[in-house]
Amino acid sequence: MLGSDLVRYLSAKFRVTPIHKENYHTHLGSPFDIVINANGNSKRFWANSHPVEDFIASTESVYKSIFDFKYGLYVYISSSDVYEDHSSPHHTKEDALIAPDRLTPYGMHKYFSELLIQKYVKHYLIFRSSMILGKNLKKGPFYDIARGTPLYITKDSRLQLITSREIANILQFFLSKGIYGQVYNIGGRGSFSFHDISTYFQIPVTYSGSSEKQEYEMSVAKILKLYPLKTSEEYLREFLHGL
Repeated sequence: MLGSDLVRYLSAKFRVTPIHKENYHTHLGSPFDIVINANGNSKRFWANSHPVEDFIASTESVYKSIFDFKYGLYVYISSSDVYEDHSSPHHTKEDALIAPDRLTPYGMHKYFSELLIQKYVKHYLIFRSSMILGKNLKKGPFYDIARGTPLYITKDSRLQLITSREIANILQFFLSKGIYGQVYNIGGRGSFSFHDISTYFQIPVTYSGSSEKQEYEMSVAKILKLYPLKTSEEYLREFLHGL
């Protein structure tokens, strides 16, 4: 979802080459000004029950891409799951100490990818993203609501949100400023509470018997010094109005 949306938005100002499984080998060794890696597995639950496959999809693929292309800047879209406690801004500042052995396989593999980039890439940007809402959304609670299927999170869950369009805007801003060699959390200010979900959908919202409480809210204080993020609720409204 994110990759296709970034191609769509960034193509308005840049010459963009989409690279995917079908054409990856035809571009080996190709030179680019910027490589944006929005690849990797995005399914947390699948990753945690298939750790070997997730490592191949989310870490091995990053390792290869570092050396498979030539570029001036490498941008990696990581995840808020690199933090053990991702429920509070207090525990999710970019300089927080991360213990890989205390992460889920999904979060650990994203963090390993970050370390590989920081070791081997001279000019990089790493964005740890909250839940992303985009045109081709195919998973998550908002996708489930649209399909009329039960949610696997509880009503007291809180999620930090951002749109794929805003990520494209952030990328363009950082490129214009020539900023690199940094890690930034990106997500809406605050989180969206599912207690308010009926306000946004006219169809009934149901919950699975195996629903789990989820709480995600990273600190965005670092990026707010540079870029004016909206609230998670505002990003949800934009998504529901068709981006």
